Parts: sequence; structure tokens; C-alpha cells
Amino acid sequence: MEYPSKLVKYWRAVWTGWNYSRFPILKPAPWSGIVLLLLSLTAAACPPAIWPYQVQGATDRSPLEGQQVSVRGTVTFTDQQDTPQRNSLRGFFIQGPPSYQPNSSDGLFIYAPGHPVNRGDEVVVDGEVLEFHGLTELTRVRQVQRCGRAALPAPVMLGEPAERYEGMRVQLPASQIIDNYRLFPFGEIVVSDGTHQWTLEDGSNDRNLNYIPWGMTQDPALLANGRRLAPLTGVLSWRWNAWVILPDNPPTPTDSLHWRVPAPPQGSLRMVSWNVENLFNGDPEGFRQSRGARTQAEWLNQRRKIALNIQHIQGDLYALQEVEHDHGQPSAVLPELKDKLASVHNMTLRAIVPPVQRGDDAITQAFLYNPERLRPLGNLIQIPTTPRPSLAQIFEDHQGRTFGVINVHLKSRARCTDICAEERAAALEAILQWHRQQSDIPWFLVGDFNTLTQEPLWQPLLDSQWQRADLAAPTYWFRGRAQQLDHVWMKGVSPQPRTRVIEGHAEMPPTPLAHPLYNPERLWGASDHNPIVLDW
Repeated sequence: MEYPSKLVKYWRAVWTGWNYSRFPILKPAPWSGIVLLLLSLTAAACPPAIWPYQVQGATDRSPLEGQQVSVRGTVTFTDQQDTPQRNSLRGFFIQGPPSYQPNSSDGLFIYAPGHPVNRGDEVVVDGEVLEFHGLTELTRVRQVQRCGRAALPAPVMLGEPAERYEGMRVQLPASQIIDNYRLFPFGEIVVSDGTHQWTLEDGSNDRNLNYIPWGMTQDPALLANGRRLAPLTGVLSWRWNAWVILPDNPPTPTDSLHWRVPAPPQGSLRMVSWNVENLFNGDPEGFRQSRGARTQAEWLNQRRKIALNIQHIQGDLYALQEVEHDHGQPSAVLPELKDKLASVHNMTLRAIVPPVQRGDDAITQAFLYNPERLRPLGNLIQIPTTPRPSLAQIFEDHQGRTFGVINVHLKSRARCTDICAEERAAALEAILQWHRQQSDIPWFLVGDFNTLTQEPLWQPLLDSQWQRADLAAPTYWFRGRAQQLDHVWMKGVSPQPRTRVIEGHAEMPPTPLAHPLYNPERLWGASDHNPIVLDW
């Protein structure tokens, strides 16, 4: 009998040359030639075609752009099924055998709506080569011919330049989530191994997702900044002017969360500084001017979560930032928050808020305090700083200690030159000038300084013998960097208070107040800043 395949001839030779006297069970049956013939015909069923590397070429544009080609490869990733919740890629990726061309990729994206395939299919695709916003792909597909099954190509470690791996299976080492800001807006997160960083994407073109992609459990804490992930594999693609990885399987956290709110030490006074991220309850005209909640339902969600945190932190004094400063009328935000604390958490707090004048900034600072543990001495003082006054208040605590607190929220790092450093320096100088005229009591300077730990803003404070409280955790995350924008400074304070950051807020994926996964009964994710706690 004549065999049509060299591969079959090879295996026939191996088979017939075996010592069957030792292993008679392996002796070929009379019909074995027919089986080998069928296998050879299956292997030979793929029509003539080129490989993906020939389409990719050695540069970022295909040498075959605009041409009709037939390309062969193994399906490595498929995303073709739209659902009511999600729009798919409407295509799949194929990969050929290693070409060993140093600048050519062995993978290719196939945009093929209506041509379903399965991962592991060996296919030949007829279509037109297109450069689609920087991604080399096959489109206007006329035919997808399946010609058997194949093992998936082994993933390669992703290196530089990434272009040579476009459309290929890649492997990432163990990594850490460093930026989840775009999880719900765009379906992506950024991870890093400490040297490189990569973007994981869900592959859809959807915006404002109401779910966590990749088939994961619907718990935003699984994708909190700082969480560690197991090694993963996926396909490298070019989307939205960036290299992204489409994971084969859901990202898997390998660590456990250790977020907690410790109880205050016996006999101490607990102070809390916290930027509560645009705590707005609207105005008589609704929520058109709101920077935070856009509806009454959103405000109620936000209020419940903030109140829950205040109750758990068990503070005696809260220095809050980003509280609504209603235009020309007293804000009802803190009265509503106090009512919630009293009715649900059996917690009685009083508020100190600045008076309102037209032209004031839309947000302000404020104090909440426990009247059984503290009493204010004198009136609230507004130190003239821009873009909003800094607030100073003197208190006497339950032990008879008198101290002052300055609550600041300095200029943000946007919409001016040199990240607004001059504006913040001018505000801090105004605070120091005011403080030099005050009585010699312990003072705390707390709040959102919008200034990193190593910036030169702090030198005047050091020159004036203020001391910084060391914080061991970030209070804010921005573009993949854990940062401290919120600080505590002290002067004349003895003994030194214990300070710590309550994690679990800035680390969480930013979740809209009306999002299905925003849980007002869960502590974490109440703000984009972490609160700072001082026990004194």
C-alpha cells in the first residue's frame, strides 16, 4: 500500500521496526494502514497557505497590506459571541509555528464575524490584510476552513520590542496590580513585576462596564491596587494606541487582604483626617452643580458608606476635606450625615463648618467631633489661603488637654504650571504666618496637601520645628504609583501620637455611586483617599 504522507511513512517505519515479541499488544492490526491513511489525509487537509509571520513582516506594517491572502495557523484565542452585557472582539487570533525571524511575529488577529471557531482549531483563513489603527489583521474574511486540531503554541516571555510578539501567546510572571483606575470605564488594569508593566484588557469596545471582566468573581476587592497576581498567559494585541494582553483565564490573586480598622487604645484621643471625595447632597435645584453624587439615590449610597466608616473608625475628631460648600447657603451635608450616624449607628457627633459666601469654592473642609470627649474653645478661624481657606479650631479634650487643629486642602496638581507648587507654597506660608501669632499649645496640621513626601514644600515647616508623622502606607494611588498626598504635621505635641493609614479605600477600583457593584454596606472603597488615624 502506498502512503501519501512522509509523516505517515515515518511512523509506519517506526511501527514496523518495533520489537513486537516483547510487546505483542502493540503489534499493528490489519486495518492500521487505513487508520494511518485517514490521519494523513486529515493532516494534509489544509490547503496551501502562508504563515502569519509572512503577513506580519519585519516592521510595524504588513508588506501584504491590502492584498488577498490565505493564512494558516492554530486558533489561540477567540472572542466572537456578543451578549446583552458585552460586545465581543468578533474575531480570533491564530499563530503559526516558530519562524525564527527576529523581527516578525508568528501571530495574527482575524476579524471574522459569523465565522465561529474553537481554540485549538487548525484553520486556513482567506481574507484581506489590513492595518487597523496600528494592529495588523485579516478582515473581509471570505472563508475559514478547519483542517484538524492542534496543540496550542507555547507562550513566550514578553520582551522588547513588543511588535515582534503582536498576536502571539505570551506569558507574564507573578505581578502586582498597580493601576485599576480604568477597570470599569474601559475594562483594563495595569500590572507590574517591579521592572516592567503591562495592561490587561477585556477585549471588548464597551465603556462604563457594570461588571468585572474576564469571568472573575464580582468582587472589586479582588482587583485592588497592591494585590499580587499569579503568573498568567494571554495574547498580545494593540488596542487604543497601547499594547494590551488579553488573558486566557481570569487573573488570580495570590495574597490575602489585611485591611482592618483597629480599635483606639484605652484612654487615648482618636483624631482622623480624611478626604471624603466630593461629599455632595445636591441643592434645591437638584444635582446639576454636584461634583459627587448625581442623584438622590447616589447621595444616599455615599452617605451610608461614609457613615459606616466613621462608625467603625471610632474617632473623637474628624477633619474632613471635600465637603460640599453650597453656594450662598449653609450646607446640609454634615447635618444629614450626623442624622444618619445618630439613627443607624447610635453615634452623636457635632459639626463645625465655615460660613458660606457667594464666590467661595465648591468644596470646603469641616470638623465632626464627639461632644462627650471634646469641646471647642472659641470660634472657627478661616486662614486666608487659596483656592479655599484653611480651617483652625482649638479644642479641649476629656483629659483637660488643650490643642489646636489646622485642617487644610491645598491646591491640586492640575490646571497650572509646575504642578501648582507655587500656589501650595504660598498657602503654606500664610498658614505658618498665622500660626506664629498663636498661643503656645500643641498643634496638629492635617489634611490633603496634594504634595508628595519628598517635595521641597516641606522645608519651611521643618525650619519652624514642625515634625512629620511617619506614615507606613499610601493615602492615594495615581497612574500606577502609590503616593502620600495626605499628611500629619505636629508642633509641641507630647507624647508622640500613634499614626496609621486605614487602607482599603484608595486601593479599590473607582466604582460609580450607582454602579451595581457599589456596596454601601461594605467599608472599603468609600473614597479615593485613605483616612489617617492619630491616637494621642
